[in-house]
Amino acid sequence: MPTLDEKIARYREFWDLKPVEKPLVGFDVGGWFPFERYADLRGIPEKGFIEPEALDAKRCLPDYRAFMERSLEVEDDLIKGVCPISAIPWMEGILGCRLQRSGQTVWAQERKAEWDALADLAASPEATWFKKYVEFVKVLTEEAAGRYPVGVPILRGVTDMMGALRGHTETIIDFLENPDEAQALAARAADALIALTKAHHAATETFRGGYFIEQYSMWAPGPIVRLQEDASAVISPTIYRDFIQPNDRKIAGAFPYSLIHLHSSSLFILDDFLAVKEIGVFQINRDVGEMGMPELMPYLKRIQAAGRRIFLRGPIPAEDLELVKKELSPTGLMVQPVVANPEEARELSAAAAKIFG
Repeated sequence: MPTLDEKIARYREFWDLKPVEKPLVGFDVGGWFPFERYADLRGIPEKGFIEPEALDAKRCLPDYRAFMERSLEVEDDLIKGVCPISAIPWMEGILGCRLQRSGQTVWAQERKAEWDALADLAASPEATWFKKYVEFVKVLTEEAAGRYPVGVPILRGVTDMMGALRGHTETIIDFLENPDEAQALAARAADALIALTKAHHAATETFRGGYFIEQYSMWAPGPIVRLQEDASAVISPTIYRDFIQPNDRKIAGAFPYSLIHLHSSSLFILDDFLAVKEIGVFQINRDVGEMGMPELMPYLKRIQAAGRRIFLRGPIPAEDLELVKKELSPTGLMVQPVVANPEEARELSAAAAKIFG
């Protein structure tokens, strides 16, 4: 198993696009349903609303300890860490949406807000959900005591926040019928994501001089932001360029390091995402029931041809790793199979070692 110093050195090679012989490979064990990790969430009834007062960072520490123990059972190339409960839609809660349990997930109820109610939209440090988020960061940082990083969780992107605030159908209509208001709301949503990410970095400590995105075990030598635009799957390239692209550029440009999460359903506007030169890493999901690795490969090659870094995540069996080895450069490449248990991770790790060397 590589030492921590060796892992940090390989992350630096990834960010510097240094020529390497093999990609970084790590495993997310049981990563599809983080809801199940936390007793504070499991006690909430189906369709019940979640209030910030129901969550206690210190009470959750045993759950975090168990998670870290399980994560460290698997030897791989990646650093492991923690974050504020990743099942919680923090951005939507901070911006006034109610959060509701549905099975093993938590959804933000669309606010269907009128424009007047959104005129002063901001991620206020005085918001109860904002305070709860910072509480988690500080408690987790104290618990970690420098042994592992406290990273950024899933935080929604501009299109996703707009859909939660106005309604997803209403947002599509807004782009066409209320363009000025939609432009202003997109800018305020971007500012909210920047504000919360900066508050996160201010509330934690650096880990080996760097910062972290927990879901992807992504360490960076400086402050990093996680973008996503899941709702971009239902907008046109023109709407993306006119309303969203400038704000993605603003978010990524506010930090020295950045990563954007994309599903295959949004890759039809890949060239417009690539035009945002400030985005450092393209995290592409290999989703169940969507494009397989052969169908994804032309898009992945375009990303590498543009001189950008790739983080592949999802159910990635050995045959997919073989294709990655054959078709992609290992430079600026990270691969994170999501597996059900440590045994599956160890089996696939052995296969990866044979494939990549």
